Amino acid sequence: MKIAFLTHTPANGGSAATAYHNVRLLRQAGQEAVLFAPGGYWAGRGKADGVPVDGSLELRRGFRPLSFFRDFRRLRAFLKANGTDVVAVQKSPEQWLAYFVLMTLGRKIALVRLRGVVFAIRPGFFNRRLHNAMQAVICSAGVIAEQYRALPGFDPAHVTVLLEGIDTQAHRPATGEERAAARKRLDLDPEALYLGTAGRPAPVKGHDVLVEAFALALKDLGTRGAKARLAVFADESRRGPGSYESLQELCNRHGVADFVDLRPGYLDDIRDVYRALDAYVLPSRGSEGSSRAGLEACAHGLLLVASRVGVLPDLVEDGKTGILVPPGDPAALSGVLAKLIGEWPAARALGDAARERIEAQFREDDYAKRLVAILEGAVAKKNN
Repeated sequence: MKIAFLTHTPANGGSAATAYHNVRLLRQAGQEAVLFAPGGYWAGRGKADGVPVDGSLELRRGFRPLSFFRDFRRLRAFLKANGTDVVAVQKSPEQWLAYFVLMTLGRKIALVRLRGVVFAIRPGFFNRRLHNAMQAVICSAGVIAEQYRALPGFDPAHVTVLLEGIDTQAHRPATGEERAAARKRLDLDPEALYLGTAGRPAPVKGHDVLVEAFALALKDLGTRGAKARLAVFADESRRGPGSYESLQELCNRHGVADFVDLRPGYLDDIRDVYRALDAYVLPSRGSEGSSRAGLEACAHGLLLVASRVGVLPDLVEDGKTGILVPPGDPAALSGVLAKLIGEWPAARALGDAARERIEAQFREDDYAKRLVAILEGAVAKKNN
């Protein structure tokens, strides 16, 4: 198949990273896939990785008729010249462009939407018409598919859930030597029991909930909590307006600054975080339409404690391969943290089970095969 992926995001992260990753996997699976992405970041990365990236589309948000018309002509010319079979889109700028371009072409090209956000879907007439015109809607979490199926007038027949996969060789449990080396590189206590998290410290990610919960857990444990520490890897510059106070100030206010290791800034290899930790915590208040961090933590054999939001209930079997807690509830999270600290290392078995489930159900090559099958089904549906 010849597949064109479109993303309007010019920088790394989020949906653009997912689109790039999908193009790379599809090419490894023998498909002819190309990514359309504005700006120079993805073009430069594609050149280094051998992934074709076309930067000719602007894909600008909002009502910009001249920009839209330029993109319309460029995309239409590409699809006609290259015999494309599938156009895969993610969000409004690219999906509306693809929809109108495909309406003008004589040949049949399947239109596929990948949705990885949990925000409510607008049920208006035009949105309903657009989604029903697609041959497949691929949801990264069960809760997103449920949103589609609950909307009146939306065709549920082409909605499917495809959970992301992971490279289980690149992400695997650390040896004792790897654990010690990672802690040394990150300047962490070599003997402590470490709980930790990584990511941008925006309110939706719940770092403030984690700090408060950790403080409550230590208070509950008393001297039994002396071996425990919290490590937070978060770039403070990405907190954004309307966020909470700095993490250092939060730690000071809750009286746990001496038990928390804050590591701001960029990490060359995120795998060092997983190698260094004993348990991983995702205290998100919402979002998590897909969770690369959750997948990676489980693949590394870490006990994962996560909020019951987004894809996390799909990823974690509560009480079997990890622990789920209500979002935005420091008291509930503190109870779980206190229990696992107090009973350690018994809770490590959940991490072992998480690794086994990743190998059985979330391998990256299996994900690529399922993605190819869905796209082939979309092409067949369009041609019938």
